[in-house]
Amino acid sequence: METDDAGSYAWIIRTLVTCREEAERLKLGELSHLINMAVLQTALNWEGEEPSNCSETNLDSLLRLKMKLAFSERSDNVVLLNSKTAGEA
Repeated sequence: METDDAGSYAWIIRTLVTCREEAERLKLGELSHLINMAVLQTALNWEGEEPSNCSETNLDSLLRLKMKLAFSERSDNVVLLNSKTAGEA
């Protein structure tokens, strides 16, 4: 994947997470869930993965990796689930 594309995917994820945080602040739980699905789909597209070919653990790992990459350009801290919490052995 080209660097420009990776930057675009990272920007999309950061924007979606910002929108999700605002939805949660407004107590719009269902919108927050929809945005979470959009974040996951963006991570899958970024990686080029087909969800039906991935185990749940692989999806968790992929999402955490892409979230970490998406936020690596930001100065604030990002809280990520540790591998045990995310269901990895």
